[in-house]
Amino acid sequence: MVRRRLTQEERKKETRKLLLEAAVEIFAQMGFYGATVDKIAEHAGFSKGAFYAHFHSKEELFLTILEQQMEAHVDNIRNVIKQHQSLSHFIETIDKYFLSVAQKNRTLSMLNMEFLLYAMREESVRHKWSGMITESVKQISKAINELMLSENYESDLSTDEIAWTILSLENGMAIFYYINQDLMPLNLYGKSLRNMLLPHIKEEN
Repeated sequence: MVRRRLTQEERKKETRKLLLEAAVEIFAQMGFYGATVDKIAEHAGFSKGAFYAHFHSKEELFLTILEQQMEAHVDNIRNVIKQHQSLSHFIETIDKYFLSVAQKNRTLSMLNMEFLLYAMREESVRHKWSGMITESVKQISKAINELMLSENYESDLSTDEIAWTILSLENGMAIFYYINQDLMPLNLYGKSLRNMLLPHIKEEN
């Protein structure tokens, strides 16, 4: 079977994809400051020139990864919300999703810590990340609001606050999961969400 030759545009997209994948691993292993353009390009199988044909700087690449990871994660959460007809079923599924991500994606957790450390040192990066988080909260809040309206739920928390809580619990627990995996109570994420949300049910008139 003869393989179809890639077009120039397809080759560019493939090169960019491989550089991003290589950068995820290198940033996770070496940190932002330990990683170099040379190491990232070499790991991807390209030259330094190929790197600069796609990214102006290591920071631009770093922020591109951050944006992609956040968008993919928020899309997954929104899909979980939209696939369920009740808040209780959503919480059950999001709890399983959290455990799945925590168990399988150690690299992503390490990368998130690198994002945090770098953002704490660089105000411009913190500002850009803040905008990404705000948009993520907005998207999750909108999906939760639709679900709660359909179920006639009300909560002491606004849908924005619920969205912030989902993301905050998830990130905090992910850190402790890797440090104390054997001691951390199973399904604590789901139990916490249930305790905050499920007792508050609006009574029909």
